[in-house]
Order: sequence, then structure tokens, then C-alpha cells
Amino acid sequence: MNYLLLGINGEVGKAIFNDIYNGEDKFILIYNSKKPNIKKKNIFLYKLNFENIEKNIRKIKEIIKKHKKIDAIINNVGNAHPYKDILKIKHTDFNQSMKINFYSPLFIILENIKNNLNLKSNLNIINVSSNTIKFFGSQKNAPYLISKSALEVALLNLSKSFTKRNIKINIIRPGLINTNMRTKLKNYTKKNFLKRKKLVPSGKLGDPKDISNMVNFLVSEKSKFVFGEIFTVSGGE
Repeated sequence: MNYLLLGINGEVGKAIFNDIYNGEDKFILIYNSKKPNIKKKNIFLYKLNFENIEKNIRKIKEIIKKHKKIDAIINNVGNAHPYKDILKIKHTDFNQSMKINFYSPLFIILENIKNNLNLKSNLNIINVSSNTIKFFGSQKNAPYLISKSALEVALLNLSKSFTKRNIKINIIRPGLINTNMRTKLKNYTKKNFLKRKKLVPSGKLGDPKDISNMVNFLVSEKSKFVFGEIFTVSGGE
């Protein structure tokens, strides 16, 4: 099998890769900043700037041409910037978020769907989204909420259209996961975080492994009859 993992840099991306890597299949890993130091066989690393939609489309066509086909796509791309009041958000903030969280992942997925349909080959697509959609986000994360929601809607539409042609699409909505994203998000304070944590019924943070466990299930034969579903991994929210 050929795996395409979009977004390898963060803790969740690394956990997903470590969970699904087996040493036999081919793993095409997409990063957007620092090149990961992965010394394993059958690894192919590509750098993409998810704000450059046209360039990403050209690059994914090159990747498909080189590797013939992709059997499974895991989209773990997510940019939560900016975190600020909705009345202070500019149209450029929305534009950036839509490029990174919606347009680039969508068109990368579409290129692969077209290729696999031509080859009459199965394709398993797993989108790591966000549980903020369930609550319509907050007044400070509107670009992230809207762009992530848009991709969910688009993928569920594709699932409805192409399930009969062996295109399998499912969505994972992580809740509050223990990563360093919250420390890198400007204006997101410790007070914001503790307030958010109190909303989790289990009272606990999720672990990146909790998300990778779900991904592992969805790429396995155990989920062969699971199509077009949204799975919430959020400690009871």
C-alpha cells in the first residue's frame, strides 16, 4: 500500500505515522516547515506550502505520477491562527485559513480520487478535523472553524457520490488533545486553556495516541464497512 500523510510535523502527525508505519508499505509524508528526521525505509518526504494552492496541485500530480497511485490519505493539516476576536479579523485571515485548511487539502484529495477512479482502485481517505465544529467554535476561532467545517462538508459530499466506486471517506474530530499547539497559538492564554479543559466531561486531556488509534482502525480491515462517518474523540464532549 501507498500511504499519503499530510501534516507530519506536529505531535498528532507523528503519532499517526508511528502507529501505521510497518516497514513494508510506502509512506509519502508531507511537511510544511522543518524537515522531519525520519530514518526508516520506504519513506518519501515532500515539502508543501499549503497557502500555495496551484503549486500544491502541480506537486501532487508529480507525486502521483512517480508513485502511480495512493491507497490511503490521512489529512492532518490544521492551522488555527489567528486566535482573535471576530470583529478584529480581516478578510486576509479568512483567506489564509481557507487556503491551508480547506482548498489545498481538498484539491490534493480530488487529484487522488480522479487518479484512483481511472485506475479502478480503492482509496481510503481519513480527515483529521476538529471537535470545535460540534459547538460552532468560539468568537475567536472563526477562520479555523469555518475552513475546517467547509472541508468536512466537501468530503461528506464526495463520500455520498463515490462510495459505490470504492472511495472510502471518514472524519475524525479530536477534542482537547495534549499538544504544544496551545502554547504556539498567539493570544491563547493559560486561562483560556483551563476554561476550555473544564468543559471536557472526563476532565482529562486527550493524547495524540488517542487520535492515531482511531486512524489505525480506519485504515484497517476492521473498518471495511465504515463509510462517510464522523468520529468524535473528545473525552465525552
